[in-house]
Amino acid sequence: MHGPVERAIRYWITEGEILYTPDPTKAVPFKVRTIDGKGILLLLGKKETPTKISWECLEGIPAFLRSKGWVKIEMTFNTKGTPNTFDGYMKKHIRRATANYIAVVLEKANIVEIDRRRPLRIRLKPSL
Repeated sequence: MHGPVERAIRYWITEGEILYTPDPTKAVPFKVRTIDGKGILLLLGKKETPTKISWECLEGIPAFLRSKGWVKIEMTFNTKGTPNTFDGYMKKHIRRATANYIAVVLEKANIVEIDRRRPLRIRLKPSL
């Protein structure tokens, strides 16, 4: 059984698609390698480092964002992330800097909105 986030990602995003991180002054390309029963596999950075994001992690994002309004994305390169940020949520599931990438995946899947002004912020779409 697919959750709402998985259904949206499967509908709006295709394997092999190239997306760009949300910072308009430093947008970095990344690729959606595969979408399967376990989650999505992204290829990140110049070396296209494979990074798997589980459906469990992705399906928990609406609950994390719900009733919070705008939340800082604040992608950091430490392993814990900053509490109450999207990066902090992501670091509970994967110890890599993935918040900017996942924010764009969710925006493309019509789940969130991104405010691209500094500081970069994300919020759940009002309809969800």
